[in-house]
Amino acid sequence: MKAVRIFEHGDVDVLKYDDYAPPEVGPRDVLVRVVATSLSFWDIHYRKGGWLNGKNPLPPMLGRKMFPLPMQLGRDAAGVVEAVGEEVMSLAVGDRVAGLPHPENPHCPYAIRGLGNLSTGVDLPGHTMFGGHAQYVSRPDHHWIKLPDAVDFAAAAAALWSYATSHRIVKDRLRVALNDVVLITGTSGGMGSATMALAKDMGAQVVGVTRSHTKREALTRMGADHVVVLPPDAAQAAKQVREFTGDSGVDAAVDFTGNPILQRLCIDSLRLGGTFVPGTSDWSQDPLPVSALDLIRLEIAVKGVRGSRLDDQRIVVELLAKGLIKPVIHATMPLSEIAQAHAALERGDIVGRMVLDPWA
Repeated sequence: MKAVRIFEHGDVDVLKYDDYAPPEVGPRDVLVRVVATSLSFWDIHYRKGGWLNGKNPLPPMLGRKMFPLPMQLGRDAAGVVEAVGEEVMSLAVGDRVAGLPHPENPHCPYAIRGLGNLSTGVDLPGHTMFGGHAQYVSRPDHHWIKLPDAVDFAAAAAALWSYATSHRIVKDRLRVALNDVVLITGTSGGMGSATMALAKDMGAQVVGVTRSHTKREALTRMGADHVVVLPPDAAQAAKQVREFTGDSGVDAAVDFTGNPILQRLCIDSLRLGGTFVPGTSDWSQDPLPVSALDLIRLEIAVKGVRGSRLDDQRIVVELLAKGLIKPVIHATMPLSEIAQAHAALERGDIVGRMVLDPWA
């Protein structure tokens, strides 16, 4: 089969599109013919070995392996079941499915407490087990979710990871309510656009942030109520946000850039008692630009987020089936052009998600 794997960290030339042996199918495994997969900033980060960080590598995550090589990237995959192991009862050949970006270990103490996103003893696709950047993928049966006929494969590949994590951010961490104002940095990316869509669905207004006047138009079309094109002076950006809110500040803010200047913009834009979530893009170990005095004088909450729960992923599939969410797909490219897709995403040329076709 055709697939893309990395055997070392580095620039786009480490992406090896080649012929590889098809995956084995164990007694509890499901073999899927991948119709659509997608590309994310996580893939860029993994390819470059971003967590190594010189002399200050990322510490191990509780209950998870560190990031092995070789690796087949791609957190999302959608396709058709080709074969099932003899012990599989939940799926059959011909079923339409999507891979769960955050499968859970139901026996883990955290999952038993309702925190399945923190599951230990489970591998994540494109993270610690082979991901979706291949023509065929084999995983345990509980790593897949059925797709209704109404759900397009490309939409599922573009939406499941980004929308499921964004659903948890909006619903559980920010607790967005009707008439709230939410500030989102990194708004044009997969996570940012998904968070904006879900916040809008919950009745909130959204302030987007971009460095590009071209993206400003795109964000407005996607539903942003106000877009700040970053000026050289970050304080001026915060002033624009406060002017939009009548000087009261936003109810919630989430940062998907990891940029300390934009993180500070989030803090400076919050109302009294607001909530800030540093999103899933910042793998640095640098301290957040927030002081104890900020926490006291503003009484703000700072909340972390680590993936989505099984129910978040179920909800995304149902929303897709009902046509209530439509992920922004920048383009669909052949998997063979993976290097060009990585380069475009790294340059910031993408609005939404990039979908990859393993059979084109």
